[in-house]
Amino acid sequence: MSAFNTQKTMLIFGATGKQGGAVIDNILSNSPDSSFHIIAVTRDTTSRKARALATNPKISVVEGDLDNVRAVFAKAGPVWGVYSVQINSDAEEQQGKAVINAAVQNGVRHFVYSSGDRGGPERSPNNPTYVKNFAAKYAIEKHLEQQARESVQQMTYTILRPVTFFENITTDIHGKGFARMWEQMGSKKLQMVSTKDIGWFAAQSLIWPDMYRNKALTLVGDELTQREADAIYCEVIGQ
Repeated sequence: MSAFNTQKTMLIFGATGKQGGAVIDNILSNSPDSSFHIIAVTRDTTSRKARALATNPKISVVEGDLDNVRAVFAKAGPVWGVYSVQINSDAEEQQGKAVINAAVQNGVRHFVYSSGDRGGPERSPNNPTYVKNFAAKYAIEKHLEQQARESVQQMTYTILRPVTFFENITTDIHGKGFARMWEQMGSKKLQMVSTKDIGWFAAQSLIWPDMYRNKALTLVGDELTQREADAIYCEVIGQ
């Protein structure tokens, strides 16, 4: 099992988002001093979050997007590890595969992909489902496995399959819609996880790649009915 013996460069997509930001936070707090350099990819280097990242000497902020990943890798230079996450969109599959292809072409050694759970560790590997964004994630996973296996550098990978995000619980219209859906589930429990936990596992996969070599992990933080969640909320918040 090996961590970092020399400085390694890690390319983090979605660096100013919840997942990418959590990955960076966990790398900074869990890895050896001076053993890494983070290249944080964001669409807007002038945003408040991007400017805050740029104040850390271990981080270089690079402007780029998933529609032109070749340009991102060209700016980054030699990269040892990649964290890849895409938003649900019509372009998700194309973007996810493009990051993998660029990683292989640029000699990346370890690749962490944030996918999604599709029925637990037994069903997810062979269950694309009929849901468009889940099917896209399934296709990206299979592409990653094949490209890693056939790569000259024998790139290794870790696939993270988080369930529903706790961060869906918000006070806006989207959060209220989510709460209504959850309420209609009645006594059926909903598996949930925090993006902070995703960040922890992603960071561990990059810091200790041998431990997570070519593995897929279903990430679940808790399993609750809406009533149970309401009780916890009232206990913690007091209302």
